[in-house]
Amino acid sequence: MLVLSGLTTILLAGCTTTQRYVEEHEIKQLRVVFLDEQSLHERWGQIAGQAPIHFSTPMISTSPLVKTVRGFYDYSTNTLYCEKWNFEICGHELHHAALGQFHPER
Repeated sequence: MLVLSGLTTILLAGCTTTQRYVEEHEIKQLRVVFLDEQSLHERWGQIAGQAPIHFSTPMISTSPLVKTVRGFYDYSTNTLYCEKWNFEICGHELHHAALGQFHPER
């Protein structure tokens, strides 16, 4: 009975092990610039040479969408630009700094 109990414990422990995920990135010379929205739009225009706000019509809709730059990562200078307390956008741009360009250009 003791052997069966020990075997059961081992089998259950084997079923409950969890896979852990670790991925490390080192970003050398990362610069972060926090800007207000207007300054961010001005900087985008200077760097990208494009308007920070534009209209887009998705193929599945006839209604145009307004697309606004809320933050960006400049690959040429390793600089992340975003509003200071916008964690969602700053985190997204930090992923660009670590992983590169992971969605297609518009």
